[in-house]
Amino acid sequence: MLRIMVVDDENIVIDSIKFIVEKNFDNVVVAGTARSGREAIEKAEAVKPDLIFMDIRMPGINGIDAIREIKAVYPQVEFVILSACEQFEFAKEAVNLGVTEYLLKPVNRMKIVEIIRQAEHRIFEARKKKKMELELKEKFERVLPVLEHGFIYSILLYEDYNQELEKYRRLLDLPEDTGYVMTLEFGEQKQSGNFGNVIGSNVLSQSFYPQLRDIIKNRLDCIVGPVMLNRIICYVPVPAQNDDYSERLEAVEAGKYIIERISKRVDVSFRMGIGSIQKSENVLTSFSESIRAIKHAKENEIVHIHDIPEEAKINQTFFNIKEKQLLEKAVLGETGECLTLFSQIYDELATNSQYTFEDIKGRFLELMVVLHRQALEYDIEDKDALKGRSYLREFLDIEESVLLKNWCKAQIEVITLGIKAARAKRCHYLISTAKSFIDANFHRDISLEEVSRETGLSPQYFSRFFKEETGENFIDYLTRIRITEAIKLLKNQKLSVKEVSYQVGYNDPNYFSKIFKKITGLSPSGLRE
Repeated sequence: MLRIMVVDDENIVIDSIKFIVEKNFDNVVVAGTARSGREAIEKAEAVKPDLIFMDIRMPGINGIDAIREIKAVYPQVEFVILSACEQFEFAKEAVNLGVTEYLLKPVNRMKIVEIIRQAEHRIFEARKKKKMELELKEKFERVLPVLEHGFIYSILLYEDYNQELEKYRRLLDLPEDTGYVMTLEFGEQKQSGNFGNVIGSNVLSQSFYPQLRDIIKNRLDCIVGPVMLNRIICYVPVPAQNDDYSERLEAVEAGKYIIERISKRVDVSFRMGIGSIQKSENVLTSFSESIRAIKHAKENEIVHIHDIPEEAKINQTFFNIKEKQLLEKAVLGETGECLTLFSQIYDELATNSQYTFEDIKGRFLELMVVLHRQALEYDIEDKDALKGRSYLREFLDIEESVLLKNWCKAQIEVITLGIKAARAKRCHYLISTAKSFIDANFHRDISLEEVSRETGLSPQYFSRFFKEETGENFIDYLTRIRITEAIKLLKNQKLSVKEVSYQVGYNDPNYFSKIFKKITGLSPSGLRE
């Protein structure tokens, strides 16, 4: 049904249009009339017209101003002006307002019929198009999770997944060729730090997954995967030219938002790992990084792969599951675990009749090369086992299986112990960098964000890292440095308490005095007495 409103201060015009509509149309009705611009504006909300016939010169608000007001609220309404006024300015303004027709009175009856028929056709076609768009959108929203799950499965299950990802990229209209993976894990927190009751958590997740998906989508324009045991994997496309550090901070903030909101609705523990930004052909690397990062996260914590100071990249293309585990343990410097895994790998190969000694040797050559590359990346101090390419000559000269096993174990021990020491050294370097920056800038109003940027870590992870390594948090350390310096300055009788306050980074002398007394037990002036 097409709804018409007629606005004119002459009853004869209103009655004429009513008569024409009733005589010529079945699906058109004059739903309302008005005799002034103000009355038209007030009635438009109740009448909800599709088409308005509007006079220009009426008492009070004129037709042009009435059109402007109604258009501002109901832009889809079409207008036809019926006026005895031929002024060019009115016609020009009508065109600017998008008026469909400008007719001079008196108007031929057939012209009115033609205009209404054209409007009826346009409006019905627009409604039909909108309905189809809504139906298509509804269908797409129903199939969207299926497509997104397929995208995530393509990353995880296909060896050569680039073609599959490209298909999904076109279907999902992904704007960027780069992005990162964030993995959300949930379950019951154990004392070991791992999440337990994986199966129970998987069952429970079916009830809160729709809520969680909505929360993630509300915060990030991303692909949300299905529940896989107790994990949900998301892919977040980002522009390649974006600043990596800023993108890291945004990713961590998004993670905090997601975990905070879902934790209010579900009585389950969550944690999140975030991988680095990668091109689509390397997105599996970002996924692997997110899994490694999540192992460093505590309950309700988010860890980015670059927030792990000792983290180094490894190429896992040629290695089976056990070998991948060995490499992961190696970058953590866990010597005992690595030796156990190596023995398992060796025994598995040695007891398999299809592998010759040369096959086993070739397999371990790959492993040793990667481990030695890791040693170089960690800049392990020179040792006989790691000098130049001597280890390769030694390895190639081995002709007995027992000697091969013992030699590899010795190399693994040297490398992992070296990595462990290098990790400790790296952590010490980051803490030293942070302390040096604080010591040099404590007189300013420095923030946690400034110091964390100096170390290359995100603020959230730096805060935890600093506390774990030093035994005190950032604010406590900064306060201690400031108060220590303040004590020295206060011994100089030439400086007032206010001047000392400013020189150690406090802009409010009263607050400085309060903190000073809390730390020392004395007021600044009391120290001088």
